Amino acid sequence: MKKIFTMLLLTLPLFAINLELKSGYVAAHTEMIMDKTIDPINNHLKADITIENSDITTIRGKFWVEMTLFTSDKSDRDKSMYKEIEADKFAFATYTISNIVKTEQEDGYVINGTLDFHGEKRELSAEAKIRSVEGSLVIEATSNILMSDYEIEMPCLMFMCVRDQVDLFIKAAF
Repeated sequence: MKKIFTMLLLTLPLFAINLELKSGYVAAHTEMIMDKTIDPINNHLKADITIENSDITTIRGKFWVEMTLFTSDKSDRDKSMYKEIEADKFAFATYTISNIVKTEQEDGYVINGTLDFHGEKRELSAEAKIRSVEGSLVIEATSNILMSDYEIEMPCLMFMCVRDQVDLFIKAAF
């Protein structure tokens, strides 16, 4: 009996399917008084994701982005952002999925996981739409973080400071 149980445990990973990322991005949004919005985007999302038996709630794995690949409409501001977040020291931000819960909304889910950013790991949940679109599994998720939670002080010029909250939007097609 023990041998049968061990054999079953060893075959469990065989039911998981690796999903291949076709495209993806992370967009961020924050603001500064007397300045337009600040909307950097990173079109170089990477992923290592699995799913079992086409059940969305079994999706596990991680997403990551290289921090110096975020760009906005002002390259000087981007360079300042890289310095503020110490992108030379903390080159990547990684989100590891711990579980996915179905909501009552059509195609609605909550993705729970851990964000590893700027050397700090914090639990982070995101509201998501996950659905099949033209043969691809598409994940669109939104969340927000406080930069101060990750030991980052947003820059100020006189009395004008960049907002501490950053809204995140993630889209990935597999």
